[in-house]
Amino acid sequence: MTAFIGIGSRGGLRSFGGTQFAQVNRWCTTWFKRDLIHFSQALTMRFNGANMVLRLISEDRLLVRMQIFQAGTRIASIAFRIDPQQQRAFLSWTVLTPATQRTGAFKHILQNLLLVLRDCGITRISLVASLSHGGYVWAIYGFVPETAGQWARLAGVLRRKLLAIASELKPAELDAVQKLVASPHRLALRALAGSAIPVRDTTLGKHLLMGTEWKGELDFSDGPSVLIYLKRIGVVP
Repeated sequence: MTAFIGIGSRGGLRSFGGTQFAQVNRWCTTWFKRDLIHFSQALTMRFNGANMVLRLISEDRLLVRMQIFQAGTRIASIAFRIDPQQQRAFLSWTVLTPATQRTGAFKHILQNLLLVLRDCGITRISLVASLSHGGYVWAIYGFVPETAGQWARLAGVLRRKLLAIASELKPAELDAVQKLVASPHRLALRALAGSAIPVRDTTLGKHLLMGTEWKGELDFSDGPSVLIYLKRIGVVP
């Protein structure tokens, strides 16, 4: 029970259909204030095309999975859920092909998503930061652990990783990082992620957070976090 839609060059409609097409279109007009075609076009701006599969999980929650194309080649896939009643969205995954990384495509995908979520009244994005890079990338994009408990679990992992490289840091550096890891405040992650102390051919923040997994959120009412996010995705300089 899904709807599908194909968007071609310059936002043109290539294909559409599915048993839920009418229901998903109604969801878009209710929450996005525009129809499904405009919803799809907003998500694919700056790209040559996309294939999208959409499904209503309930009357008011929408699941979107899409493959994004540039010059006829698939460059990325993304999946997310929108819950406008709760004003929340959950980002399931964002995956770029190796050739697409560092091309700016990731920023454009997140810019498009931000505009759509804003127009749907979303005030909070949740995700699970994981895989090889996610724990670091989402931290530097302004996401923080959802709860104090999530931060405590992540801090335990970071403490063990820090212990393994403690001898490679200067005493003052080690003391400063240990204080951040011991902090009860989840916002300490922001300072840890931004640590530029060189260690093992990378930065300390990246070394500690790469390969970690944690449940995170970006609360649009948290000004500093939102500003970090907007700068990272290129909306503000």
